[in-house]
Amino acid sequence: MATYFTFKSEGTVVIRVRVGRRIDGVVKELVNQKKMITNLYLPEENWNYYHSLEKDTAREAYLKKKTEFGKTIEKLKLIRKKIDSCGTDIDSVKIDDIINRVINAEVFEERERAEEEKEKKRLQKEEAEKRKKQMTLTKFIDQYIQDVKEGKRTTLAHGRTFVRGSRFSLANSLGHFKEFMADTGVTYDFQDVDLDCYANYKAWLMAQDISKDKDKDGKEDGKNGKKEKHVPVHYADNTIGGFIKKLKSVLRAAESRGYPVNPAYKSTEFKAQSSVDVDTIYLTREEVERFEKVDLSKKPDGKNLELARDIFLVGVWTAQRVSDYNNLKPENIKEVDNNGTPMTYLSIHQQKTGRLVEIPCNAKVRAILNKYPKGLPHLSDQKINKYIKDIGKMAKIDEVVEVKGSRGGQVIKEYYKKYELICTHTARRTGATLMYLDGIAIYDIMKVTGHKSVTTLEKYIRADKLEVAQKLVLQYDYFK
Repeated sequence: MATYFTFKSEGTVVIRVRVGRRIDGVVKELVNQKKMITNLYLPEENWNYYHSLEKDTAREAYLKKKTEFGKTIEKLKLIRKKIDSCGTDIDSVKIDDIINRVINAEVFEERERAEEEKEKKRLQKEEAEKRKKQMTLTKFIDQYIQDVKEGKRTTLAHGRTFVRGSRFSLANSLGHFKEFMADTGVTYDFQDVDLDCYANYKAWLMAQDISKDKDKDGKEDGKNGKKEKHVPVHYADNTIGGFIKKLKSVLRAAESRGYPVNPAYKSTEFKAQSSVDVDTIYLTREEVERFEKVDLSKKPDGKNLELARDIFLVGVWTAQRVSDYNNLKPENIKEVDNNGTPMTYLSIHQQKTGRLVEIPCNAKVRAILNKYPKGLPHLSDQKINKYIKDIGKMAKIDEVVEVKGSRGGQVIKEYYKKYELICTHTARRTGATLMYLDGIAIYDIMKVTGHKSVTTLEKYIRADKLEVAQKLVLQYDYFK
């Protein structure tokens, strides 16, 4: 076999392939083909000089120097190699195919990559369809909870990853639906969650006794030996509504991924339990002052009590959520010249919504921040809740408060001493309410709290009717 290249003109060579076989002592020519190869980078000057060089090392050095010309020569060498490797099994069609594939290698590679990508997508689609057939609602709930924990899923309202408290709440809520299935012995799949399932699940939730009393048969009375009747405690309707809301969010997510979800969850009947709005407290300015003045220096856990109070008071005077005021870093604290007067303010990207809020620091906040040059230390929400209740008790914030709620569809009233209801979220409600009573415009309060809706903010403002009346008298001459 012999393969030759002959220079024709710039950009063109002629390839000649001759193949012969010795038969009975005589060489018989089997193939004698000429082909024109065009559109090559072949300047005549380069071709002549390259072929004038006798040593291979000199030729290699020249090809490295003339990069584009070198690439063309390498392609011609590859054509010869592939043709020669065919031996006598070569013909005009194979020669054309080899030339085409080598000369247009980039095109073929791109085509092959496209085919590979197409095949990859096809296999992925097949795998997704296979998973859909294998996926059940129970498995999807488990995967949904895991994705939330790993930050792979975001909230529908704000498109942000779930904060720690929300992750726990979600897992707890969806866990109840799995308990419902285990308790009733009925396994519900995507298409099974209809209005009957909703009614059964709600009834099951309403019947659950969540009392901490483990002796559900009653406790023995030490005086007469008789057992006291056990009083069951049930979920509040708001809590049940939250469980159903979380279930609907999972069904919506499953449907968006193509699983065969029963559309009944979109029905107006398949809804979160409506309930009486649970009253939540705020602290009056006078109560805040008493809270601030409690002497904690002689208390066994005085340092932690003081830290919890400082963190809580920053929440009061900034009206932020605990996830924001309990995570302040030095970089959140900014200073700027305000017409010749230095001004300190907090710049916070709220964890729940991602909104940027910038809050001027009053003298009280500045004094607290000055106590902690390295930033306000973090304390667990549970410890803050415990300590601020203790401080509230010491401050004699013990007015009896009636709290309205609903359980099992019935309105109930419960009574607490006010300090028993103080929690981390009281700070945000207190801050919003005190700003309102001081005459700050609603829309300016919204800029501080980060609320987008006046209606939502109004739920935070807990001023009683007398305080509102006093505010009106002070602010408007009409009532004087």
